[in-house]
Amino acid sequence: MGHLLYISDAVRSFNRDELNEIRGVSVRYNAEHNITGVLFYSAGHFVQLLEGDMGVIHKLFEKIASDCRHKNVKLLVLRPAERRIFSDWDMGLLDLDGYGEAEQRDLQELIKLASQGDQNVYGTSIEMAILSRFCMLLPAE
Repeated sequence: MGHLLYISDAVRSFNRDELNEIRGVSVRYNAEHNITGVLFYSAGHFVQLLEGDMGVIHKLFEKIASDCRHKNVKLLVLRPAERRIFSDWDMGLLDLDGYGEAEQRDLQELIKLASQGDQNVYGTSIEMAILSRFCMLLPAE
């Protein structure tokens, strides 16, 4: 069992219907391969956390990295994990473009730091800082 987290730059803007289409394909694939996780989109950037068998999520990442819908794909985390964070989600999706300027600024700063290779933000690993920031914006179920 492991976690894989990456960030990337979208090659163009994606609307909600296009993001839902990506999610639909992901849900079907992930259900077949026992993968869970969440995909975030904001201001032309993707952040995705995948959870599952280490070999399976690494193979999926290789496929994702070659997808022409994004570029500058940067693997932040690939490590064993004791448990899933999003165990009930074949693939959650959060489009953050509708959020306020403060959230967008915070997110852009984290993405900038990650793209420069910074691995620590105020004592927290960059991947956990990004994931925590995104998760704070998830709607309550």
